[in-house]
Amino acid sequence: MQRYNFTNPLFLFKIETMMRRFFICFSLLSLFTCDDGDIITVELEFDQDLERCEDFEDSYVIFDTREDPNEALILIFPRDETTDEYFTNDTPAEEIDGNSIINSLTIDESAIRFIYRTYNRALTADDICSILPPSNLNIIEDYEADAGGTVQVTFSFLDDDNDDVPSIYEYGPGGIDEPQDSDDDGIPDYLDQDDDNDNVLTKDELNDDDDDDDPMTNPLNTDANLPNGDDIPDYLDNDDDGDGFPTRLEDETESQNPRDLENFVIDTGGIEVYRYLSNDANAMESFPDSGFIFNTYTRSATTRFEILNAGLEIINSTYIDMGTFEDSFDINNEPDED
Repeated sequence: MQRYNFTNPLFLFKIETMMRRFFICFSLLSLFTCDDGDIITVELEFDQDLERCEDFEDSYVIFDTREDPNEALILIFPRDETTDEYFTNDTPAEEIDGNSIINSLTIDESAIRFIYRTYNRALTADDICSILPPSNLNIIEDYEADAGGTVQVTFSFLDDDNDDVPSIYEYGPGGIDEPQDSDDDGIPDYLDQDDDNDNVLTKDELNDDDDDDDPMTNPLNTDANLPNGDDIPDYLDNDDDGDGFPTRLEDETESQNPRDLENFVIDTGGIEVYRYLSNDANAMESFPDSGFIFNTYTRSATTRFEILNAGLEIINSTYIDMGTFEDSFDINNEPDED
């Protein structure tokens, strides 16, 4: 029977050669793994929490980075009045779907660009946003999407005016195109922190006692069962206790705040309540008009970026969910006092 000499150099060379060939074949198979006939060369495993460069006056630069490998997805598009609204919009641009506003851009490889890059080291936001990249940062691979692809931008918000009433309930019968303005102050309810102009914020006039997390069920109605009461919930009623004196004027401090602690009174039964919620004879008094409160609040919103038909040769996919950019900004609305 033939025996192999495992110490023979020629035999060892043959074994090494066979193993090398096997490794090369295995590596090629791993690189060109097939999925329904498609060759996938790069898997995008970013966290989809997008960042934005803030220092460019003419362009928005949106990006996501990761380590191991050191990669970046970069989206660039012009900065103007239209694209500013991609991050702040409160009116529909193309179509509205629930609380989302959808816009689109067409990649042209010039003003609107989508890029995939790999680098020699881990990235920081400063690396992407610097006009002159650091000298120790090198681009290893650089791929750009073909012209003709689409960037779909979706701006989303749950509550425009941060008053705890979802905007969809405040649009009214006319919808967002003809929104309701319950207090006729020139500010639609969905942008108004004080829907009844009584100087008590809407979020302070809702029912927090139920457990369904829905402010529209069982809303507070202080005067519902009183002789001069009504069926209007407090957040839309400018006389919450039905005593004939507007809530706004039941402010002894004249500080535009009926909920100031100095406006506490002793109600029937010895209960301490705000004057504007008391129907007791001792609390039926109005004070000089101190004007209307301004609407000042912070809106939290997300902007989502999806890439369709990008045509990146290294990414064999017609759809890329780039991720979302989260932002918050101040809103100031002045009510019309006429």
